[in-house]
Amino acid sequence: MFNCNGLVVSQLINAEPELIQNLHKDFSFVENVRLNNGKILFWEKHYFRIIANLRRYRFKIPISFTMEKLEEELIKVTNIIDSKITNGLYRCQFIKAYSETKFIISITDLYPIEINTSNYKVDLYKDILIFSNDLSNMSKTNSDLRLISRMYAKENGLNDVVLLNDQKKVTETLNGTIFLLESNQIQTPNLLSGCQNLVFREVFLEWLIKFNKNYNVIEREINPFELQKSEEIFIISLENGLQCISNYKKSSYFNDKSYHLFEKFLSYLV
Repeated sequence: MFNCNGLVVSQLINAEPELIQNLHKDFSFVENVRLNNGKILFWEKHYFRIIANLRRYRFKIPISFTMEKLEEELIKVTNIIDSKITNGLYRCQFIKAYSETKFIISITDLYPIEINTSNYKVDLYKDILIFSNDLSNMSKTNSDLRLISRMYAKENGLNDVVLLNDQKKVTETLNGTIFLLESNQIQTPNLLSGCQNLVFREVFLEWLIKFNKNYNVIEREINPFELQKSEEIFIISLENGLQCISNYKKSSYFNDKSYHLFEKFLSYLV
């Protein structure tokens, strides 16, 4: 089911011809929004990220693109489905169609945000590097690199790979924002490292700083060698929640602290 600029259709062939034509030009960007237990999470932050991206891409922002209007378009997709989805991921694609800005919204059914502690093996991906600038903070910028590195991970029997920037520093993984936990410190790459400025990352960091005084939260450049020295490493994402890393190269990791920490965060979301 798709919401194409306000028209809900079951197949894209029913959408406006101009909209379909511009889909093939690939001049668009996507914002993923989480539906969790019937609640759209962090919508205000997602909305402002959408507007900021529209401005940076020089898209014309229609006067109708208010926070309330776009939220209605999200809800429209789930309301029209017979079996109501209560947990899913909205994919909001914004397209520049000549002088106008159009959107396509779809939703994928998912489990609620959860904690994953199953075996999860990662390694570095060094073939292509991310530029360490604020352009890389936008999800669209390195989308092709992520597709190539995902194939690399599959070919090498990995669950995920750690991406590096042009300074050979850690940025993120394919599947989310990476955090290193050691003693009472939680570290994550800063935005200057080139990681995506994701809403879920922002919300989780705000929560860590405000409600977890036992941990010193640090955003900074991280050398890949520090991964092997960490007590625990975990990844967060809207799609998968918390994913604890079990193996990196020859190192194995615990997940006790990560598990309890994210358990508290899930309670905060309710």
